[in-house]
Amino acid sequence: MNSKLAIIITAAGSSTRIGGGIKKEYLPFKNGTVLSVCAETFLNACADFQITDFIVTCPMGGMEQCRKILSNVDYHVPRFLSLSKGAITVVEGSDTRQKSVYNGLLAVKGQPDIVLIHDGARPFVSREVIVEALEAAVEFGASVPGVTPTDTQKEIDAEGFIKRHLVRSSLTAVQTPQCFRFKELLEAHGRAAADGHEYTDDTEIWGAYCGPVRVTKGDVNNIKITYPSDLEALK
Repeated sequence: MNSKLAIIITAAGSSTRIGGGIKKEYLPFKNGTVLSVCAETFLNACADFQITDFIVTCPMGGMEQCRKILSNVDYHVPRFLSLSKGAITVVEGSDTRQKSVYNGLLAVKGQPDIVLIHDGARPFVSREVIVEALEAAVEFGASVPGVTPTDTQKEIDAEGFIKRHLVRSSLTAVQTPQCFRFKELLEAHGRAAADGHEYTDDTEIWGAYCGPVRVTKGDVNNIKITYPSDLEALK
């Protein structure tokens, strides 16, 4: 494939649920941090493509700290020639994920065909998950990795009673990277920013303004570090 890519890693959250006073993306992991390992994984996985932009969103007022965290990213990955050292762009996020991603999209300066959006707190994502989602986005316009829930799922009402019994085999728990045709997603985000609705993720925005999203094979190990119990996975 000759597709040009933009990569956006979101790390603008406050990490309040993890506790400990340090952002989960900045926690030590392997030879760097959760965030730097994420970045290196994408550099390796997308080495056969031309990366036009690599953007990381950070908390408001936290650009220098984020740049410091990313300073140890290893750019010497196999066949990786698209970016040079220091080419990751850090932009301020906002008070919601939706707004933060939109800030990242607006910061894209190249002309990518596809944009990959990944949670900076998912450092265990594999090359296989990334590439399969990327290839599906090239073919179908939008994709997201997902896994079938292991627990039986129920829909409940406002009072906490079961409202509907859902069929587990027809459900998926979505992960990241979520991948889209760039121009269409940018336009959709612009429309979503003005419609007064808060969207939970980018697949919902795509679904509202562009069309269906292809679900690719996810990985149960591709967890998002959210709670203190998740820190054991970093050891």
